[in-house]
Amino acid sequence: MTAVLLLTIFSPFGVYYGINLSKKKDYHSHKKTQNIIFYLCVIGVLALEGLIRYSGGSGSLAAKSDYYETSFFTFTLISHIFVAVLTYLLWTVLIILSNRKFKKSLPGKLSIVHKRLGYIILGGLIYTALTALIIYLMTLNII
Repeated sequence: MTAVLLLTIFSPFGVYYGINLSKKKDYHSHKKTQNIIFYLCVIGVLALEGLIRYSGGSGSLAAKSDYYETSFFTFTLISHIFVAVLTYLLWTVLIILSNRKFKKSLPGKLSIVHKRLGYIILGGLIYTALTALIIYLMTLNII
């Protein structure tokens, strides 16, 4: 769980690095960086989901927390899941479209949409990382 948390926390930094590569017009490195980060994060999410299911569900992981049934914990967990799912769905669509269009029409007409979606995804990853950290700390009664 800690490894997935670290991956989640550092993923926005990697995505931001990739954005800076595109600003320098190094589109090949931008594509490579974004794909690597995306696939690592997907593997991390799948591993976390497996861990959650194997341990009996998210309730079993968080049940010993002093915060488990508080409204703040519930809101944070639900909003974390909601934003993370939307972010990963949007990121998946962007990765697929961009990989198909790369060398054909990128940069091009899709670039404006690509750029806007990229920043939305970055925002979603930042929110997901922050809420993941809060949930992790509350689950372990560290805060």
